[in-house]
Amino acid sequence: MRRLSRINILISAAGIIAAYLMGVVYTRAAAQTPTDQPAQAAQPAQAAQVERRVYEGVASWRKQTIGTLILIEGDATSARGWIRLNVYIPIESGSLTRSGAEFRAGGSTYQIDESESKITYSGPDGEGRRLVKRLTLWTGPIHELLEATERRPAVAKIEVAGRNREMQYGTPSLWKQQGPPFEKFPRLEEVLSKEVSVWVGEADLRYGRLVVVEEPAGMNIPLKAPKKEEKKEEKKAK
Repeated sequence: MRRLSRINILISAAGIIAAYLMGVVYTRAAAQTPTDQPAQAAQPAQAAQVERRVYEGVASWRKQTIGTLILIEGDATSARGWIRLNVYIPIESGSLTRSGAEFRAGGSTYQIDESESKITYSGPDGEGRRLVKRLTLWTGPIHELLEATERRPAVAKIEVAGRNREMQYGTPSLWKQQGPPFEKFPRLEEVLSKEVSVWVGEADLRYGRLVVVEEPAGMNIPLKAPKKEEKKEEKKAK
């Protein structure tokens, strides 16, 4: 009997110790809070994405209403570029918004609202609220130029994402990588077969009207075509 009593006492003691140990483990697990976890390093803020846009519309120049092009590049904090008012003048300061842009140029202020297709401006050249449209960007190689005929205008064919598209063109502007854009760029053959970005009006899945060509990377296209070197004829020895 004494032996059985000792065994029972040992079993009871073992149970008490086990229960105590389980309680300690549970208490530690419950007490652990998110603050006990190592702090994660703060993620660096993403830089604002620079975006290019081209708008075509109407503005005032010397109190007269004229057609205009706006070539602008930037983000929500700053933007730069060019506006065509008879000639291209630089955009002094500005910013892009989700629904348009705001900027200053030539002493005037401009505000574009894409939702209403309007540009509001005021300054020494006049003030008004006129029509404006954002153009569509196509990127790809221009692989064929068709001359104008009596039945159709000149057409440039471009491959965009594996599909051929056609652009009617005359003398689009050239958006230079450095310096002011060329108001007219009649030598489209200089970018033939090169990867180019173009800005197109009235664009759909197949057709559009070419308005602006971006100068391809690695090129520095001169305003005037270089003169062809005259080949001197060699005199044959008698």
